[in-house]
This record gives sequence, C-alpha cells and structure tokens, in this order.
Amino acid sequence: MQSITLYRHEEAGDAVLEYNFYDHQFAPTNLVVRKVLMAMLSSVKERLTHLEVEYNDRMLAEKFGKRASELLRFLGASKENVRENRSGEEVISRTFQAELTAERYDYFYLLKDVSELSHYRLREQSSDRVVFYFNRYLLLRIPLAEEEKLYQQLKELQVPTQVKDI
Repeated sequence: MQSITLYRHEEAGDAVLEYNFYDHQFAPTNLVVRKVLMAMLSSVKERLTHLEVEYNDRMLAEKFGKRASELLRFLGASKENVRENRSGEEVISRTFQAELTAERYDYFYLLKDVSELSHYRLREQSSDRVVFYFNRYLLLRIPLAEEEKLYQQLKELQVPTQVKDI
C-alpha cells in the first residue's frame, strides 16, 4: 500500500496534521481513511470533552431517512442548543455543540463512512482537536509533546504515512 500524506505545521504549541481527501482520492468509506480518523481520535481521546456538528436538514434526511432525528438526539442536539446558519432568509445548515460522552466517542470511532455527517469537530473544551470538513480534509491538533501518539496509532493500524511540513 502506498503511504498517505499528512501535511503538518505547528501552531500555538500544537502540531496540526491534515489528511487531504483530494491527494488520495479515497472514498470516505475506505478503510485507510477510517483508520486515519481512528488514529487521530485515539491519539487525543483523553483530551476530548465536547463535539460540534454542522448538518443540512435535507442532506441528512436523504442519508438517514427517519433515523436522522434519532441520530441528532443521540449526538446531543436539542431545541435549546441548535443554531441556524442562514443565508438571507434561507437556513443553509444547523449547528449544535454537546458533551462528548463515551457512547458518542464510540460513534465517531466506529464510523464506517467518515462523511456520514458533513462537518464535525471533536474538542477539548473550546479547542478543536479533530475536525472533518465536508469531504475536504481530516485535521488533528495535538500538543507537540504528544504528537508521537498519532504516529504510534497509525503504525498499530498499519497505515504507512509520510509527513510533509508546510
């Protein structure tokens, strides 16, 4: 298997590593992509406290049907915490934040399709740690002193990796 490329830079004491979907042309259901997400999540698991999800009602309904509202409730969406993102009078998407419970962490860790939700952030309080953004990239922010955890996870999951500093 060819190695995957992670783009890396440092910011405010963190290493920021990005997997770019355009570089590899892997589908979001590809096992390699799923393993990259799993490694990212595992490397910061103890730090994660919250999640944020952005979704489009129509796209979610097409993907999940009646299960869409069930999934949103499971992930912590409620009338009190859902924000509408508008363009003029039209609601383009909705966003909510919730506590990241063990069950919610497992949902993301066990995803068979990393693009099941269009945009999500797993956070340490208000700091992003793992971000998936609309089939464009997966991003990890990890303290420099803990960066080796990611590489160890990728090795354990047998994902050959090359890192390019940018």
